[in-house]
Amino acid sequence: MSTVEHVTLTIDGRTVQVPKGTGLVEAAMAAGIEIPVFCYEPRLGPPVGACRMCLCEIEGGPPKPQAACTLTATDGMVVKTARTSEQARIAQNATLEFILVNHPLDCPVCDKGGECPLQDLTFRYGPGSTRMTFPKRTFEKPIPVSPLIALDRERCILCYRCTRFSETVAEDGQLVAINRGAHSMIATFDDEPYRAPFSGNVIELCPVGALTSTQYRFEARPWEIQNVPSVCGMCPVGCNVDVTTREGKVKRILSRNHPEVDRGWLCDKGRFAFSHVRAEDRLQDPLVRVRRHGLEEVGWDRALDEAEQLLRGAHGRIVTALSGSETVEQAYGLAKLLRAGLDSHDAVLPEEVSDALDVYRVPLSAIADADAVCVLGDVPVVERAPVVDLWIREARRRGARVLHELDEEALREAERAILVWSGPRGEGGAVVAAHAHRVGARGAFHLPATPNGRGVCDAWAAAADAEATSPDPIGLLFVSGDEAADDPNVRSLAEHAEHVIAVSMFHGLADGWADLVLPGTSYLERDGTYVNLEGRLQRLRRAVIPPAPDELAWISKLAERFEVDVSPMPAAVFAEVSSIAFGGVSFGEVGEQATLPPAATDVDEPAKTSKKARSARGKGLQLVRYPALFSGPAVERVPELQFQRPQPEVELAEPDARKRGIRPGDEVTVRSNGTSVVLRARLSRDLRAGVVRIADEHAGELQPQVEVAK
Repeated sequence: MSTVEHVTLTIDGRTVQVPKGTGLVEAAMAAGIEIPVFCYEPRLGPPVGACRMCLCEIEGGPPKPQAACTLTATDGMVVKTARTSEQARIAQNATLEFILVNHPLDCPVCDKGGECPLQDLTFRYGPGSTRMTFPKRTFEKPIPVSPLIALDRERCILCYRCTRFSETVAEDGQLVAINRGAHSMIATFDDEPYRAPFSGNVIELCPVGALTSTQYRFEARPWEIQNVPSVCGMCPVGCNVDVTTREGKVKRILSRNHPEVDRGWLCDKGRFAFSHVRAEDRLQDPLVRVRRHGLEEVGWDRALDEAEQLLRGAHGRIVTALSGSETVEQAYGLAKLLRAGLDSHDAVLPEEVSDALDVYRVPLSAIADADAVCVLGDVPVVERAPVVDLWIREARRRGARVLHELDEEALREAERAILVWSGPRGEGGAVVAAHAHRVGARGAFHLPATPNGRGVCDAWAAAADAEATSPDPIGLLFVSGDEAADDPNVRSLAEHAEHVIAVSMFHGLADGWADLVLPGTSYLERDGTYVNLEGRLQRLRRAVIPPAPDELAWISKLAERFEVDVSPMPAAVFAEVSSIAFGGVSFGEVGEQATLPPAATDVDEPAKTSKKARSARGKGLQLVRYPALFSGPAVERVPELQFQRPQPEVELAEPDARKRGIRPGDEVTVRSNGTSVVLRARLSRDLRAGVVRIADEHAGELQPQVEVAK
């Protein structure tokens, strides 16, 4: 077993031992000493020494103060910070004075006021008064970087955190520094809006109030807000977040760094889509269909009476269509009610769950350390699990081979191979496990299409044994959640059902075909648990009170009428389901930063897969339709996110485009079975030949086999 080599150094008279290669800033932290920084941020890659705030004195080194962030701790090094070195103190004081020469004194109205590193470090290290008497520079403000981000240029200290994130982490290259010297400023490439999946991260990275959120601007101050630790419920990654509330309303979402899951990054959907909870068409009261009068609002007692009557009077089987956004507790309670209290019940589950992948369970951060990453399936990773795309990009920057076809030879030669499945629903778990077994992969991931697909399936299975689908007609369809209500397949089931009960947050999704509509809640309004794509059980904490009762509350009341015991308290329901599905862990043990369960060791060898299955296709090109990240009922109700909606494009592999004489940006016609759509062409190096991709909202009625022509 190899041992890590350490070095010993002295900082401000304190001796500290750290692993060889540790940066000087981290070494000082290990010694309990702060070296102030602005531009330094280890997640952004190698330091650039731009702000000079970390200047310190190195004994026996260069005569001038050195930027600590650019130095590595070495054996025998003696370092003096501003606490013990007059030279370093004067240098830091001068650095702050220079930074503040043109910085406006607008802390009372600045959104960063009260949580601003510049403010804090000025109090601790800066001059007590200014020597500058000339007018400060001013600029037009705010500059609209995008509908989501505003830029106050006079506050910018040119730390380059934002441009480095754009260039080296998200790799979108849209945020740049223009001009030189005193005229340098941050701008978007070609003055276009910053339109990228992760643009909002630059707001949190900014150490001053230069980049601010248009949603949060002038909305609150640090002394009047509360931050609730929770997890994002917008995709299966389960990024850790802090939900900022004021006076009972969600005001913003901040990242809460979980180094194994998200490393403190958030996609723009998770960061900005929170305002859907305040949508104007939000349902607050149940709706019951009255003959010749459409739907009318009723009280909850009447709604539960109606639900009981529909359930008891169903002729034929009862089918539940689940969204995959329910909490574990909601899914378990609903399953217990419907399976224990009623006969002939089936379920349309959001995902196919296979425990074969549990053998290859590793944290998402393992992707960054891989030497080969194979992405199987044709749905773009960034559209389904955005932060996974960032992990894959980091792996590539570290030298990993990123494959989009199954190259068994290359994967067997790799020491740390990772497989990622991003294919259609109902496929992938067993498929990627079989491939991982064959090539000896270190880890493998299945990217579900829903936020809590695995948790919902685990909870549903824990309530009772799975039942075979009955051929009987559908007497009642129970639609759980907006994702299910918005699914064309579920709507098709509704057309064949005698009666429909739907749970929805918004008017319009189920109003035209449901007999009873019960108001739903957002993940921001729930207490419970989610299971992310790693198999990590995480706590969801209620940040604000919903305008209608939580689903578990009315499920409990409805269950009483069928003599089924379902507690209205998430902790009690979790205790019951945990004893069956989660090893008996208590609700309180699912802490703010959940740990990853160990990899399984006793799962059966996955079934073998056909190598021909993936490549089999008919004439023409194979169409891959996918729900875009910035789509769905929640995004549709957030005005600031509309510019992020998918463009009317068809994505082609470069060989297929060359064969048809298609260039990027060309207007092309996509045809199949007598229907066609006209879209703009976009070429991709990652897409395999023979496949084209179109977001669902632009694919119309196209069938799986299509022709593409100019």
